Amino acid sequence: QLCAPSAMSTALLLAADSSDSSEDGSYVAHEESESDDEIEEPAAPERPRSAAELIAALEDAPDEEIRAMMREARPLRSPPALPQDLLAAFKRRTSDLRVLRVGAALNVWILCDAIVTARALEVTVFDLFVLDEHVVLLSVRAATVTLYAYDRHVLESAMEQHGRLTLGTAERVELNPAIVPVAEETLFTSTQDFFIEEKILSYVRYFESDEDGCWQVPWLPLADGSYRYDRAEQIVSTPGRNVIRDEGEEAEQFLAMANVFSGDLSVLYRLKALEELYTYPVPGTPPSFRLHTNAVSPPGALRRGRNWARRKQLVLLRALEARGPRRATTKTPLARFLCRICPEPQFRDIIGR
Repeated sequence: QLCAPSAMSTALLLAADSSDSSEDGSYVAHEESESDDEIEEPAAPERPRSAAELIAALEDAPDEEIRAMMREARPLRSPPALPQDLLAAFKRRTSDLRVLRVGAALNVWILCDAIVTARALEVTVFDLFVLDEHVVLLSVRAATVTLYAYDRHVLESAMEQHGRLTLGTAERVELNPAIVPVAEETLFTSTQDFFIEEKILSYVRYFESDEDGCWQVPWLPLADGSYRYDRAEQIVSTPGRNVIRDEGEEAEQFLAMANVFSGDLSVLYRLKALEELYTYPVPGTPPSFRLHTNAVSPPGALRRGRNWARRKQLVLLRALEARGPRRATTKTPLARFLCRICPEPQFRDIIGR
């Protein structure tokens, strides 16, 4: 199983120590961006439930009640931890995200645990998720967690034309006006979250999957600018690494950028992280393999495949009708086009008859 982000699950989680939590296991107060959303609690039980009763209830509890059940479990803690079997039951309610490139899964609990740890350690972290037609950059910086979605076609074009995502020279860097986020989503915890596991569950909401393991991204706009509450996208690939910098490293980089750039340094800083992750060699592949040039699925391929699966019979019928009695042959431009994009080899025979 792919437990991502690997660097966050090692460097960050190993770096966390007792200074990040109080004696009762709660979070030390930090300047954190939190929402004021109240956790809607289910009807209070007549008596406090035991760990065994909560474990049984978690099996079929509605998703919207899981966070409240975590709060209900506070009296069961043996500071600072939950009983291991109860914690395992909560983890089982967290669905992993399938990654197409490796055919494995992205462990969402570990991902969200690393986000919480990064905020506690006050370090900057960037991670990347490549979708069919978007590239999503996860940013954990200045106590704020944000998802930035970029048009994958635009990034590919910029890399092909310039070899990088910025313009200008080494002495004077300029932003590429074409590379701007098409959507931003800020991730919040709740003001009611007290323990680390409660904060993890708050972040888990933003990485939920559908029944096929695809990432539910209702905040990501469709091609026409509209939104679908049930939109889910397949994660094509991830770089297998993260950009992690402490306060000192970040200050040094900002100072260096200020010498060659006069705009918003935080934007350039984010673009540099995006470029670093998008062009980094993928582990376990040849040295020339890059996300932006060798993705297992080219930009838009999954969408074209879905559209073709729904419409191929109609397209074939129109192609044959357009040829009249002679029918379509592989010598016609349309027939050649259909043969080239069809994912089913046997269709090449059908249209060529």
